Amino acid sequence: MINLKKIIKILKALADESRIRIVALLKERNGLCVCEITEIIGLSQPTISSHLKKLQDAEIITYSKDGLWVNYSLDENMEKEVKKLLGAVVQILSEDERIKSDVSRSFKINREMICKK
Repeated sequence: MINLKKIIKILKALADESRIRIVALLKERNGLCVCEITEIIGLSQPTISSHLKKLQDAEIITYSKDGLWVNYSLDENMEKEVKKLLGAVVQILSEDERIKSDVSRSFKINREMICKK
């Protein structure tokens, strides 16, 4: 069962436009690397890494290594209440133009090309 402290930690992690965009993006495209997220969101790599760390600390996202790639995705082991909360937030924002643009761009980028920069 989820407790109040956990909910507050999650809500604080989501209390930022860029982090909500990252969560919405990972809901649609699990397994993105930092350079892909940087390209889509349009912020610097250190800024994206900082946002990813806050989302990890709140146990919203996780990462896995695949050779040279570090892939970020929503944490499949999150509690069902957290999944419901994130699902509701993403659903509410699904018609937001910026979120739709992020998701659309995520399907058009080429990881190998972006990460060579």
